[in-house]
Amino acid sequence: MKIKEGANIQGLDLRMRPVLIAADDIWSSVGQELVVTCGLDGCHSAGSMHYYGLALDFRTHYFSETTKKIVFEELIETLGCTFDVVMHSTHIHVEYKLL
Repeated sequence: MKIKEGANIQGLDLRMRPVLIAADDIWSSVGQELVVTCGLDGCHSAGSMHYYGLALDFRTHYFSETTKKIVFEELIETLGCTFDVVMHSTHIHVEYKLL
C-alpha cells in the first residue's frame, strides 16, 4: 500500500482500518498496489467524513472499466452495510456510515 504524496491519513479513525485492509487485499488480488489518494486532507463539502477521519479515497485510473467495477463490487460486498462505497470517475470513495 502507498499513500500518495500530500495525502494525510494521520488521525484516521480506527473504524477505517478494515477498509484499508480490505482494499489492500482486493487491489492485490487484481495485481495492483493500493494507493490512498485522500484521507483527512483536501477540500470537501461541508460535513464531509474526510474531515472526521472517517473517509478514504483510492486511486483507480490504472484499472480498466471492467476491473474497476469488479474492485468496486468486491469492496461493497466485503465491507457490508457499515460503509458507503462510491465510485467516481477518478477514484473510489469509502466512508463510515454514522447511524
